[in-house]
Formats: sequence, structure tokens, C-alpha cells
Amino acid sequence: MSSDAEFDEANALSTAEKTAAPSTPTKRKRFVWSEGMIECLLSLRLGAMASSFNGSRSVAQLSAAWERLRLKFALVQAVQIETAQLKNKYQALKNKFSTIKLAESDTGNNGLGSVNFDQSVHSDSSKRKAEVDAEIERQREQRRKKEKVDIGQGLVLLGDNLAKALLQR
Repeated sequence: MSSDAEFDEANALSTAEKTAAPSTPTKRKRFVWSEGMIECLLSLRLGAMASSFNGSRSVAQLSAAWERLRLKFALVQAVQIETAQLKNKYQALKNKFSTIKLAESDTGNNGLGSVNFDQSVHSDSSKRKAEVDAEIERQREQRRKKEKVDIGQGLVLLGDNLAKALLQR
């Protein structure tokens, strides 16, 4: 990844930026995440720096761990990013993953398989076509089994039933 000297230099620059005169609050631009950036975030958070986040940690320790992760991420990806953006993206990824995992039992799916995260996959078109054709045929068979109703007969039966109801009163 990078040397300790680069890491210390980036940390010093970050500290200098924080101690500089306060700037006016501005609306920050939406950060655009690439697939490589997401992979880097997850590999740092869940791999290289996982021990910094695991166990009972105080708020100060977690904040320091997120700041170290931000610095490493910024060095590796050569981007300027805030700690809050990293945390928010990580939480969003966790929430999306949890939603998918919970929905597996409801939908009958057996996991993500080889599908990249946050991408959808359509079932094999020939398999899907066969399923649709089978369903259409099943519905046609059901229609054939039903008796065909003659409109004239239906009106006669309706009239008879109405007449019987009036006579019973």
C-alpha cells in the first residue's frame, strides 16, 4: 500500500487542515463511488484494519480508527474524502447486504452467488422463456376445462331466479 512516512505526512497535513481557520459551511458535492473504491473500503475496514474496529472500543478509539482508515483510503485511492462519507458508505453497504440476506428466505434465493454486489441479474433467458411458456399453457388448459356459457341461457336463468324471488315474497 504505502509507507509509514507517507502516512505520517498525510496525517500531518490532515491535522494542519483541521487546525486552520474555520471555513464557512458549504454544501459538499456528492461523492461518486467506483467499484474499486468500494472494494478498497471493504478490504481496509474488514481486512487490514478489522482489529482496530473489533471488540469493545470507546468512541474516541473508533473515531481514531475511522480517521486512520480515511487516511489510508485517501492515499490508496488518491481522493479527498471525509470520515463521515466513509462511515455512511460502509453503513449503507451493510444495510443493503443485510436486506438481501434477510430476503433470501422469503424469495427462495440461495444467496448472491457470483453476482457482484449492487447489481441485478436476470435469469437465463431460455429458462425464463420455458417457465413463461409453461405458465401460459397451464392457463389455457384451465380455460378449456371451464364450461362455455351461453349469454342467452344466462339471461333466462337470471330471469327465472328473479321471478322465483318475487313469488316467495
